[in-house]
Amino acid sequence: MRRIYAVLTASSIVLALVAACGSDGDSLFSGGGGADGGDDGSGNLPGFSPGEGGVDLDAEASPIELTPADQTLTYVSGQPAPTLQFTARIIATGQVVPAAFTIDRGEIGAVGLSSGLFTASGTVGGKARVTATWNGTAASTSIRIKLKVVENGAAVIPDAGADGGGAGGNGGVGGDGPGGAVTPTTIAVLKGTPIAAPDLALLYPYDATVWPRGILAPLLMWRAGVSYDAVLIEIKEDNFTYEGTFASNAPNFKNHPIPQQAWKQMLSSNEGEEVTVSLKFAKDAVAYGPLSVKWKVASAPLKGTVYYNSYGTKLAKNYPGAKPDNARFGGATLAIRGGSTDPTLVAGGDGDATYCRVCHSVAANGSKLITQRDTGDKRLFSTYDLTSGAETPMTPEGGGRSNTNKYSWPAIYPDGTMFLGDSSAADGSHDTPNQLYQTVSGTTAVAADPLPMNGWPAGFRAAFPAFSPDGKSLAFTMFAGAAGADQKTLGIMTFDKATHTFGPLTELHRPAAPNTALYPAFLPTNKGIVFHVETRYNTRDYGGTRSDADTSDPPKADQGTRAELWWVNVPAAGSPAQATRLDKLNGVGYLPTGPDAHDKDAELNYEPTVNPVPSGGYAWVVFTSRRLYGNVATMNPFHSDPRYFDLTQEATTKKLWVAAIDLNAAPGTDPSHPAFYLPAQELLAGNSRGYWVVDPCKADGNACETGDECCGGFCRPNQSGALVCSNVVPTCAQEFEKCASSADCCNSPSFQCINGRCATPAPK
Repeated sequence: MRRIYAVLTASSIVLALVAACGSDGDSLFSGGGGADGGDDGSGNLPGFSPGEGGVDLDAEASPIELTPADQTLTYVSGQPAPTLQFTARIIATGQVVPAAFTIDRGEIGAVGLSSGLFTASGTVGGKARVTATWNGTAASTSIRIKLKVVENGAAVIPDAGADGGGAGGNGGVGGDGPGGAVTPTTIAVLKGTPIAAPDLALLYPYDATVWPRGILAPLLMWRAGVSYDAVLIEIKEDNFTYEGTFASNAPNFKNHPIPQQAWKQMLSSNEGEEVTVSLKFAKDAVAYGPLSVKWKVASAPLKGTVYYNSYGTKLAKNYPGAKPDNARFGGATLAIRGGSTDPTLVAGGDGDATYCRVCHSVAANGSKLITQRDTGDKRLFSTYDLTSGAETPMTPEGGGRSNTNKYSWPAIYPDGTMFLGDSSAADGSHDTPNQLYQTVSGTTAVAADPLPMNGWPAGFRAAFPAFSPDGKSLAFTMFAGAAGADQKTLGIMTFDKATHTFGPLTELHRPAAPNTALYPAFLPTNKGIVFHVETRYNTRDYGGTRSDADTSDPPKADQGTRAELWWVNVPAAGSPAQATRLDKLNGVGYLPTGPDAHDKDAELNYEPTVNPVPSGGYAWVVFTSRRLYGNVATMNPFHSDPRYFDLTQEATTKKLWVAAIDLNAAPGTDPSHPAFYLPAQELLAGNSRGYWVVDPCKADGNACETGDECCGGFCRPNQSGALVCSNVVPTCAQEFEKCASSADCCNSPSFQCINGRCATPAPK
């Protein structure tokens, strides 16, 4: 979190603001928050005059103490805000001195600059540090606020998911919305001792999930044999507790959101401890339950943007024939940013199929997007400048069937200046070799002549290639044209940008037959790769995740692709690579099951990409999954084409999910955590192939929150105290700011230089 300190100097009594970028991305100001803060125009701070209290301000500085020390206050919602009077005294004499008081976390409370009176804000709980400064000396102590929020019923949130133009349902996560208030009698029942109900189970979210900050609240979903009358939602962590009672929100009461305000307070109050969430239910004056899970909260927010394919989006309509009434629907590339409640249309529009924009790749720095623009021809592609949204056709075009898809699924270099085309059989007929191209601006999106590819094995074809975040390695499936290239094995080569030279071809992981390793994506450390292992082929397209059931009306027999996510370390020379299945991410052993091919949902995970910026000690992977989304999306996992299945009332399970992965994990271990549904994606559309990248950088002088937003690499206060982008190298770099080595980072080793940015190397 960003903290701003007030400092009183002995010589001039000047209030100075010094910003330090931190972890939660909010701009939180502290100090001078009391009613008596500010300058009275006399040149002295209010309540502060020379010689006040008989103290000689010109005397030699004497050590002072701040009392009372290390206090804890409890703030209960609906009650007056608790206060605490701080006093500064000379230790030797006990003399009270007119100190200036400041606090390092203004979101927790305010302290009067000259009075020393602390007043809790009621916004969040947690621990803050109060400092008194007088005559060149200072003393500090802590103040901890334990926040307790009690809520009975909530305002109804309109559901825009069904026909509201692209919203993701209530709260961005779907469901039936919040319930109303309940009677005191029902509250007493809910707070009584519950009895177990054997048919009652929590479906989502999962136990042991790691949540980032800055994300929308999840939807609580359960399975029950009866429809209960009310629910009590309890959230407990060290500095925050929540008790919310809600009446049934639908005839079949099966889900309820965590109120957004309570969720934000929980995230902001957490200091790394476990969070316990418990649900109890009431039916006919009897309490049932509890259902309980424990979660972790990362110390920082998610950064960047996810760009993804959507089939059936309402934001672009370029195909006819959607069930049930032959309506038009769309194929387009959409984007979700942190905290979004709705997706944004990036590429695609209304019209015929030539306006479809789905098969895409994105540069890690968020500058360029390459997408196919004509699904009928399959030779036509465009580049999008993500800073302006401008589309430029890529020329020369594909050049006939022998060159079909020459630009498809490219590995875009992290800075967006060049790309390597795919050389798989993604459309069943693609047989062109990989080629490196330069992306250029103007009327054409590609240089006319390919770039040299020094060291590339003659005739070698790499499928679904991906550059590492530092641009020094390329991973791929070894498709054809070299020893060991069997269309199944994961390989890697080094790459030198300056000379366009590829290093030796190295086999990284050969999966057990008949499995196939596809879609590699590097972790931010450049030392590991996440990929999907296809365990069942759909018999129709290489690397595809659909089934024959999703290609015709009436549907053919179901033979959908099944896959799991794995990771493998990138070893140093002479060391072995060890590939490990990500069981916790995949959901092995705990995912709920259901009918219609939902008996093995842990094998319905595909196409991972990884945020190039680590956050809160974790890497964050986004992937496609066809698993059950609680009781909101429960269709057959392979029913996702609106031409063959009615998706207007029931949500397909083809959605984007996110999971945390521990940084710097030991090879051969599972560093993953259970996944969560990505909020804000369209609920009634099939969504897939998310690319997670940073946002395009801002020039110096633009407003910012953290350094990763800035082309210059740093986010610092200007003369007015506003945080703006800068290229001035500070004494040390804060979290998310630019670095060349860990020595550049403030508070090293608490921060380490990971992929050119200072980051927390492990969860706090």
